[in-house]
Amino acid sequence: MMIHKIKYFEAKKLSQGVFLQDVVNEFLAEKGDNIISVHPVMGDSLLVHYKE
Repeated sequence: MMIHKIKYFEAKKLSQGVFLQDVVNEFLAEKGDNIISVHPVMGDSLLVHYKE
């Protein structure tokens, strides 16, 4: 059974010199085919829907 999960990414919470796109890309590569969708939220934030 797969569980639908949501991961929230916010640029303001990242260390200096770390880019939101890099962090999200790494997460997407790790989860692979389990990614359902990616949604931008208010400027520097993203929600990623995935299955586990």
